[in-house]
Amino acid sequence: MNIISLVVVLVVVGLLLWLVNNYIPMEARIKQILNTVVVIMVILWVLNAIGVMGMLPGPLVSVLVTLVVVGLLLWLVNTYIPMEGRIKQILNIVVIILVVLWLLYVFGVLSGLPLVRVGNP
Repeated sequence: MNIISLVVVLVVVGLLLWLVNNYIPMEARIKQILNTVVVIMVILWVLNAIGVMGMLPGPLVSVLVTLVVVGLLLWLVNTYIPMEGRIKQILNIVVIILVVLWLLYVFGVLSGLPLVRVGNP
C-alpha cells in the first residue's frame, strides 16, 4: 500500500469519526468506547499496512491482540459497569492472575505442569 492511500484512509476514518462525534446524538460513554475501539483498530491496521505485523511472529501478535482486548474489556467494566469497589478489585485481581497464568503457559514456563481436565478423559 502506498503512502497516499494510507493518508487518504486515515483522513476518511478521522472525518467519519469526527462526524459521528459531532452530529450523531449518543451518550458520551458510548462515544468514548467507539473512539477507543476505532483508534485501536486503526493502529492495528496501520501496523499491518506498513508491514510491522508481518515482522512479528504470529503467536506474538495473537498474544498482543489478546492482551489489548482483555485490557480494554477490563477498563470498560471498571469504567462503565456500576459495582461496589471491592467487587471491582476482586474482579481485577482474578483477571490479572488468570492473564499472568495464561502468559506463563503460552511462553512455556508452565508447560511441564499437568492440565486439569473437566469431563470425560
